[in-house]
Amino acid sequence: MLCRTLELSRNRPLTLHSVNLPAMPFGMWYDDGREDHIFYRSSATGYYRDHIVLHEICHMLVGHGTRPAQLTGETVSYLVDGQRLNSRVYGTFEEQLAETFSSMVLKIAGQKRSGGVGAVERRADELFRGAHA
Repeated sequence: MLCRTLELSRNRPLTLHSVNLPAMPFGMWYDDGREDHIFYRSSATGYYRDHIVLHEICHMLVGHGTRPAQLTGETVSYLVDGQRLNSRVYGTFEEQLAETFSSMVLKIAGQKRSGGVGAVERRADELFRGAHA
């Protein structure tokens, strides 16, 4: 529902892509000029998948932007084919904002982390808690 609302308000499609790339950051937003793409690790499920997608939505809404010199259509085609990934790097403030946004939205929605998480999700939780403890 949120993604559909964003599509309507931005007047452009928003496509979520589940990708299986171990070297990928947990998520990435890409604006190809016609539509928005959010990529997330296929191993992320439930709460963590939603957290990653919301994190990238925050970058999109705030306008942190995709730097064309770093991220091109060619990079995305490699990403979709599962060969490689280049990612943009945000400053600490931008990352804190996106983390806070995604956590607050999930809290307001009443969504909680599940007990049965995989190794990737446990590591993400450890990293997230360590960064915000």
